[in-house]
Amino acid sequence: MPALREGSASTRQPDARTTALRVVGRFLLPGGEEHACETRTLSPDHAELVTAVQGLPGDGVTIYLDNIGVLSGVITGVTPSGFCVAITVSPERRARIAARLDWYVARARGMAEQRSDVRIVPAATAVRVRLPDGDELPGRLIDLSMTGAALAVDARPDLGATVTVGKRFATVVRHLDGGIAVAFKLPFRPETFNESVVL
Repeated sequence: MPALREGSASTRQPDARTTALRVVGRFLLPGGEEHACETRTLSPDHAELVTAVQGLPGDGVTIYLDNIGVLSGVITGVTPSGFCVAITVSPERRARIAARLDWYVARARGMAEQRSDVRIVPAATAVRVRLPDGDELPGRLIDLSMTGAALAVDARPDLGATVTVGKRFATVVRHLDGGIAVAFKLPFRPETFNESVVL
């Protein structure tokens, strides 16, 4: 599936609004291959992706980012951990992306503050983790917040993959030494979140 394109290609450099921002997602290369990714920096004009699969400079690419949407662009260069993309969209679409980024940065900051304020180690740390392929493994909760958890588990699903932690659906947002960090699809309610919670 060829990459979608809007507007004309651009080789502009990252602008002043470029933000160090980690957003998980996936991307499509011209041959139709889909791969997981995570942004390292992001602006309405430019993105740097961290991924195990590198594209080629000049290739079109379509990127799907959680809570941001679809971005179309052209690969401008490769890095040791991925590649850089010049985002090629219409001015109207660029303005919508900028507004969405502002919203996402504010949301991410609020979630980080919430997690740093309310982080616990529950009394019951043993948990079952169901992987995207259906396999189920034993895991251990390293810590827990209302919006996510750090888990010790013998698996490294792709960033952006959906897993089940106990009975909760979650998205893999980071790889840890010996485990993963996940964001819950549905956060805990404050009245149900305490050390006695069982996933």
